[in-house]
Amino acid sequence: MENNKKNKLYYVSTADLIKLMNDVMNADKKSASEIIGIDEVCRITGLSKHTIYKKTSNKEIPFYKSTLSRRSVLRFRRSEIENWILKHRIGTVDEYLDAQDAL
Repeated sequence: MENNKKNKLYYVSTADLIKLMNDVMNADKKSASEIIGIDEVCRITGLSKHTIYKKTSNKEIPFYKSTLSRRSVLRFRRSEIENWILKHRIGTVDEYLDAQDAL
C-alpha cells in the first residue's frame, strides 16, 4: 500500500503540459542573468580564474568592480564578455590572401 501512494499518476491537460514544457525550456534563458561573476566568465571563456584576474588587472577584458561591501567584487556583463570573445577572431587563409591582394 505504501508504494502505491508514492507512484501516483497525475492527469494533466494538453494545454497545461505545453505550458509546463515551455516554462522548463525557457527557465535557462531567464536564469542567464546579464550580470555575472568570475566563475561564469571562466565557464564561458574556458579561461582560469588566475587568467581572468590577470586580464582585469591589465584591463584587457571588460569588467566592473562592485564596492558595495568591504571587499571589492568583480562583475561582468555577459554580452560584453561574449563580444570580447568575438573580437579575437582569427581570419581564414582566404581572408588573409584577399587582404594581401587588396594592397
